[in-house]
Amino acid sequence: VDLVIVNDGGATGGGSGNSSAQHVTVAYQPESMRYRGISVYTNTTPRGAQRGPGQNEMAAVLAPMTDKAAAAINMDRVAFRTRNVLDSDGFQGGSQGPVTSAFVREALAQGARTFGWDEKLAQPKVNGSKVRGVGVGIGYHGAGGRGYDGLLRIAPDGRLFIHSGVGNLGTYSYAGTCRAAAEALQVPWERCEIVNGRSDKHLPHSSGQGGSNTIFTHTRTNWVAAQDAIAKLKEIAAADLGGSADDYVIGDERVYQSADSSIGLTYAQAAQRAMELGGKFSGQEYPDDINPLTQLAVQGLAGTGLIGVAKDNIPGQGQPPGVVVGFCEIEMDKDTGKFEILDYTAIADCGTVVHPKNFDNAMRGGAVWGVGMTALERHVYDPQNGLPANTGLYQNKPPTYKDVNLNTKMGGVNIPDPQNPTGGRGIGEPTQGASAAALASAISDALDGHLFNTAPTTTDMIINHLAGNSYSTKSLKTNTF
Repeated sequence: VDLVIVNDGGATGGGSGNSSAQHVTVAYQPESMRYRGISVYTNTTPRGAQRGPGQNEMAAVLAPMTDKAAAAINMDRVAFRTRNVLDSDGFQGGSQGPVTSAFVREALAQGARTFGWDEKLAQPKVNGSKVRGVGVGIGYHGAGGRGYDGLLRIAPDGRLFIHSGVGNLGTYSYAGTCRAAAEALQVPWERCEIVNGRSDKHLPHSSGQGGSNTIFTHTRTNWVAAQDAIAKLKEIAAADLGGSADDYVIGDERVYQSADSSIGLTYAQAAQRAMELGGKFSGQEYPDDINPLTQLAVQGLAGTGLIGVAKDNIPGQGQPPGVVVGFCEIEMDKDTGKFEILDYTAIADCGTVVHPKNFDNAMRGGAVWGVGMTALERHVYDPQNGLPANTGLYQNKPPTYKDVNLNTKMGGVNIPDPQNPTGGRGIGEPTQGASAAALASAISDALDGHLFNTAPTTTDMIINHLAGNSYSTKSLKTNTF
């Protein structure tokens, strides 16, 4: 691969070319690659990505080009991607660094079955003025971090308070990740309370809720905090009831001897003893390696129960990849250039699905936004006077569920990531890239492999192509047509 990216940074500069190049390494795994990139200022609106800066744009660019390569060697488009895509032994980025795990081949196979890829290819393509197109695309984004802190408290009444510094941007992953602590401690969700939102509530050092980070990053932090609490529960029980900590297990909100379950303490009793014992058990002492913000939070909770606090030092290396594979079928009217999306299927390789409902919401919402990127959201300035030609939502509207008729089927490979105790990885951003790529691929397929080499692909562009007009988006004209 020889790749040059000129990034239009708008009035504020900056850009996401490096991330775009990283996407190529994941979706194609080239044996060799050269990348050069530059960002330029333009007298246009400041830019910002909806999701996945760089990766999602490149997903829409790369998909029809990948189709062209597959056609050149007479190879099925899904089979071509299966041959070349990232796996657990693969690499990502210019450093060719490892990944924690990757099961994109399994996602492609599952998606092709669910979508009915072979069956759709066998159907007639043309019906009067209508023509069908089917496409496939891959969305990718790095999906997790390491080294943050987990913090929780077992109160004297036995309830579990899980403290989270993750913001809530509407995805509710701040809450879903807290289940890792509840499940490790075997506490019913009804007996748990999530503490979040304000630093004066004594919150630990956490990642921002962005970059598809939260699921991988904070299931791990909550899990290590729970393991610290479990160790303290066992130590308290051994000190009060005899034996060693290794003689004790947990269950039913109790810590008890594995040889005799009648010998034990409830979580409420253990929390009360932690307050009496003080020191590390109730937060007067804490690990040296936790962040200063977490230290302040522990100090604020000291003496109020049994404190579980730890830094995520779980061994491992490599980037956790969030990958979504999308399959799209459209019917295009050659007289008007308009098309209808008949079917869309997306399969995620995101490890264990932590919260099925919000997983489904993220997949569907990203799919709608991907349609906007590939077909609707057009950035146009008048080349004569430099004034914006699209000045309202009517002309450049990010789509909603009501704007895009998506007959969708969503799923996940659901193979646990080995570097996360709960198995999960993030999925927020590649949902958009997969949809954008699959739709771009389907549009190209409906037009017998024609490449517009730009996004969005709008109806006037399609009509001009079908009419044989010498219409093209000239090189580097990203804001005028």
